[in-house]
Amino acid sequence: KMKVKIKKDVLKRYIAVATAIIITVALCFYFGVFGTKYNYTGEPYVCLDAGHGADDVGAVNGERYEKGDNLALTLKVRDKLEAKGVKTYLTREDDSDINLYHRCRSANKNRCTLFVSIHRNSADDKNANGIEAWIPKKPKGDEAELAEKLLENICKATGQQNRGVKKGFRDNPLGDYYINSDTDMPSLLLEVGFITNVEDNKAFDEKLDEIAEAIAETIYSSIKK
Repeated sequence: KMKVKIKKDVLKRYIAVATAIIITVALCFYFGVFGTKYNYTGEPYVCLDAGHGADDVGAVNGERYEKGDNLALTLKVRDKLEAKGVKTYLTREDDSDINLYHRCRSANKNRCTLFVSIHRNSADDKNANGIEAWIPKKPKGDEAELAEKLLENICKATGQQNRGVKKGFRDNPLGDYYINSDTDMPSLLLEVGFITNVEDNKAFDEKLDEIAEAIAETIYSSIKK
């Protein structure tokens, strides 16, 4: 009888452990821990990602921090897209420190249909200037065409140099930028001029509204075509 009781107790423990494992796995899939892939063919939902934030200031030029420029432009693009009837999601709306994992995960969980990360560039060479975009080595949609149009329209609005669309990651040709590799939807990283260049900063400050409109209108046209 003692042996039977022990076996029953062991069996109960196994059942309890197995049940706990099943529930944990189910919850993980439900909350997206394992990166469930979605079909991004529904209503357009654009994720705008203002690069950097809080202690992660990004590129610096004196008292000018990239994080502030990124947020200022992102908020304007958001307003212009929503005025056109496009639903938007922002990874940050203030000077918050959001890590790359949570930026991508939040866009994936919200089933956004496009991810655009807005940045400023920098270089030791103060003459380096212009607008460029980075897309994944293996695009997930039509981000190559969208990136080309974004550069064309921004440069038309500001007169800046078009540095072209690039694939991969600047510091590692074998990899991608995190936001391009870990988002499920089409994505791109937009470098809106060099914060280390006087003329690019002048264009950013004086034509901020025109840049935002060029970005919003290009995204809108891409969505509606």
